[in-house]
Amino acid sequence: MIMEAFGISLCHMTVWRDMYETAEGVKKQQRWRPVRVLGIDGAYPLAMGKKRPVLVAVDLGSGKPVAIGFVDESSPDAVRRFIEPLVKRLGVSVIVTDDLKSYRFVAEKLDIAHQVCQFHVRRWVGRTLYELRETLPKEWVWVLDEIHVLLSDLPLEGSRRLFELWKLIPERQSLHHGRLSPISQLRHLLIRLSEHWPSYRLFDWQKDVPWTNNRTEQVIGKMKIRSRTVRGYKSYQGMWNALMLSGTGIDF
Repeated sequence: MIMEAFGISLCHMTVWRDMYETAEGVKKQQRWRPVRVLGIDGAYPLAMGKKRPVLVAVDLGSGKPVAIGFVDESSPDAVRRFIEPLVKRLGVSVIVTDDLKSYRFVAEKLDIAHQVCQFHVRRWVGRTLYELRETLPKEWVWVLDEIHVLLSDLPLEGSRRLFELWKLIPERQSLHHGRLSPISQLRHLLIRLSEHWPSYRLFDWQKDVPWTNNRTEQVIGKMKIRSRTVRGYKSYQGMWNALMLSGTGIDF
């Protein structure tokens, strides 16, 4: 590597060694620093010729990454193996994630509180409401409007109201073009939202818990920018070093 602006010549091994030592230093600094609220999200950087699943854990108090694992976030058992040591070592009591089943599974198994990112919830629910509005019998469209209001206001009694709406809808399991009928889809949506309601509004009574996972996504955004400049990593160690440094905001 040649730093033309300064007339300095550095070999690749020197740069790689410096990156490794700096990344290890960051890792040691974060290893035992207590974290109460942990943001977790997946990323898929290019490495060894293909996209690789990575799980990123961020201290939502400081906004710094505390761990990076080569884990597929769709696997509940793999996610648990990644998160459980962090919970024990750092004292994590709350995780903030998107609405994947694997995160909900882990929160329940580890007995920790769970805030689901409101941006993700509103996005997938909004898409579902839009699709149902085109297919649902007209006499039930008002339910979609009420779901929208409940999700916007997030009232304490939202779970109970969603369950009452679920009981109003007739149970029909018939398929419609290979899928559940619109009525059945509406029932599934109502009961899912009702059951998960506490995880949508944890932030309302735990004031240091954010209602979105934006800080984690910002860290991953820095990692993505760096990944594009290197056009793919050649090893897992090199990828880990680069992701940790870029996510921490350290130039290299």
